[in-house]
Formats: sequence, structure tokens, C-alpha cells
Amino acid sequence: MKSTNRSVSRRTILRGAGAALALPWLESVASAALPGAAAKPARRFVGMYHTNGVNPYKWYPTSAGRDYVMPENLALLKNLRDDMTVCSGLAHFRSPQSAGHWGLSNLLTGCGNGGGVKFHTSVSLDQYLAPHIGNTTRIPSLNLSCKTGVGALNERIVTMSFGKRGNPLPTESSPSRVFEQLFVNPTPEAKSRFRHLQSRNQSILDNVRSEAKRLNTRLGKRDQHKLDEYLTNVRSVEQQMNRDEKWLDTPRPEIDPKTGKAMLASDKYDFDLMLELVYLALVSDTTRVITFVPMEEGGLYHGTSHWNKNPQKSLPEMDKWDRKWIGGLAHLGEKLKAAQEGDGSFLDRTTIVYGGGHGRRPHFSHDLPFVLMGGKAFGFKHGQHLAFQPLEDANTDGNERAEDFRKRRPEFVKTPLSNVYVSVANAMGVPTKQFADSTGKLSGLM
Repeated sequence: MKSTNRSVSRRTILRGAGAALALPWLESVASAALPGAAAKPARRFVGMYHTNGVNPYKWYPTSAGRDYVMPENLALLKNLRDDMTVCSGLAHFRSPQSAGHWGLSNLLTGCGNGGGVKFHTSVSLDQYLAPHIGNTTRIPSLNLSCKTGVGALNERIVTMSFGKRGNPLPTESSPSRVFEQLFVNPTPEAKSRFRHLQSRNQSILDNVRSEAKRLNTRLGKRDQHKLDEYLTNVRSVEQQMNRDEKWLDTPRPEIDPKTGKAMLASDKYDFDLMLELVYLALVSDTTRVITFVPMEEGGLYHGTSHWNKNPQKSLPEMDKWDRKWIGGLAHLGEKLKAAQEGDGSFLDRTTIVYGGGHGRRPHFSHDLPFVLMGGKAFGFKHGQHLAFQPLEDANTDGNERAEDFRKRRPEFVKTPLSNVYVSVANAMGVPTKQFADSTGKLSGLM
């Protein structure tokens, strides 16, 4: 049933790209959280990745402040100008200079992987926030990507989410499996089977952990690290199984049969459909923490990330992909802005971190493309371009040496991207003094 006015009705139908989802009255969404939990205003986080860098001439503004001019590709976000802050001159300074294709594992962690550096990551921002803002929803965090799993711990990694021990968290790429996880109620037979398997798996996991600890004493350091990662993942499985059991009898948001049938038939990865699932997962309050990787680093158009070798050929090709990814962000942001929540919108209580691993200089992991969108309810002063390097000196030809880059831009060196994350965490109610290589909160954001 449709609402007869602009207010939220007892049953609201959410529609988009062929999807329709019937939700409970939205004020009761919070009360549909973990059984027994007190209803609190939602705080949501989304992390999205921009693959293979951007066309710098059509992304980075040439002026700072509130009157900045949006270049052509960035202008796809013009309808959200007052709901976002563009940042330039920020970096993860622990990352090697040539760590562009490791940017996926660096963006939310600030850990410094890549360029021959041993893989050593730390918790990602989404997982840092999840215990605080995702602990009352049925799914504490949802990781979506172009491929299922984690990929290889090098250029082919497909997850941007890492646990508190630095363990890469697997992603899901099948729209049908995501849809089933979010919205399909299990049958009584499936519930019985889950409880039976849970009791069996619990004892199996305990036994495996005990054997693994004994094995650890006979392993070298490298294998011990691998085993530790494995045990960490085993523990996360146990915890999720316990959560799933608590939620087993809680009804999931209702859907119409036609929509369910269409969604469940979509098994192959689809960028646009994944964006719809991100939106539906948030507005149904099934989860409040999501990461989404649209394409693995390298991949289909890897050559364009070396655009400085042949700008005339590579930049037009890069434009096509830039506009696809940025257009997706615009679509998601506009849908969340149009969805009313209380006196504001869903976007007002959703912080979106959007960025990539290749900076203004190709394969250079500094001066990263970065947008912070949403979260007005948390106090962000949006509608501006915060520049943390002299714009008149910004180099885009890709020929400057790293040491010259640092000497000419002392202000740039002093501004870690992780400062944004300190500000985000505190604004969203998670007291934080330090994240990765941060030196404090980001100036001008709050």
C-alpha cells in the first residue's frame, strides 16, 4: 500500500530500479533492533571505494572553501553539494609511495600495505565503529564487493574491511545471496537445521581451536601469523552464529513475492543492483555498517591508472569509469536524502566515506581523492572543499619525485587522512583520540 501523503505511513513501499520493499512504520525500525535493546537514534556508516584512481583534471577542485567549483566528473554530485565535503591533500603516510593498487586495504585502515611492504594491516574504520553503532541490528556489518571472499593479499584483494586483529573479512558479490540474507525469512525446517548445525559446529570449532593452539608451538613465525588469522576468523564465526541464533525467530522486513522472485534470480554481480541493496539494507535497519567495493584494483581497466604515460588515450577511458563510480555514489546519496527519517533524512544520519588509493599523481598514494558525505546530524560542516596543500603547486603530470613532493609541500605532510576518521568516530559517538597515524581531528570539518 502506498502512503496517501508525504508522511511515513504504517506500511511504506520503497521502490527503485525494479525493487519494492514493504517496511514497518519507520519510527518502529529502531525498536526492531536486537530484542530487548532500547531504541536510540540510528548512526550509520558506509565505506565505498573508487577503483584505479581518478582523472585529476575532472575531480580535484582548483579553489578551496565554500565557493569552490566542481570539476566535470565531481559535478555528478552537484545535487548533494550541501551534504558533502571534498578533501584534497590528505594521505596515509604509512603507505609506500607506489602503493596505489594496495589502496583498497589501506583506505579504511591507514595501515601502509603495498610496494613490497609485508602485509600488516589493522582494524578498518567500519569494523572500529561496528561494535558501537551496529551491535543492535541483525547484521552487525555487511561487506559487499565485485567478488566473493577476500581475494589475494596483494593487488587482487577484494575487501576493504578488516577485523580488530587485522584479519581481512570476506565479502559477498551475489545479489541473490545478499537479498536472501537480508529479507528472506527462514522456514521452520531451516531454523531447526540451523540450530542443529550450530550445536554441532560449536563443538567442532572448539576442537579445531584446541588442536590449532597445539600446532602453533611447532610453526615458524610466518605460519603462526597465518594460524592466528585463522583462529581470529573462527572466533568471529562463533560470535556471528550466536547472534544469528538470537535473531532466528525475529521476522525480517516484508517483501512482495514478485520483487523477491526477481531479486533471488540475480545471482551474478551487478553494480546497480548492489547499490539498491545497500540502500534497502540501511532503510530497513537490517544493518548500519556497510562496505562496498565495485571492482578489484587493477582489473578490467588497469592501464588507465598509468594515465600519465599516454594521457590523450587513457584519460577519456578513465572518464567513463569515473563517471560510473561517482554516478553510483550520487544515486545512493540522493535516494538516502529523499528518504525521510524524523525531521531529516536517512542521509543526515548516515556517514559515507568515499575514496580511492591512487592520488593526484598516478600510483602515488598521497593527495588521495576523498569525499565525506552525509551525517549532518553528527555536526559535519558540509558544502566545502578542504584543501590541505597549496593548490597553485598541485602537480598532475606524474613526473615529480616523491622526495621533491614532500620538500615542496610541508603542510601536506602534516595532514593524515586518518584525521578524518578521528573526527568521524567522535562525531558518531565513539570517543577516539588516535586512529592509525592520525595527529588529531581534521581541521575545518566540524
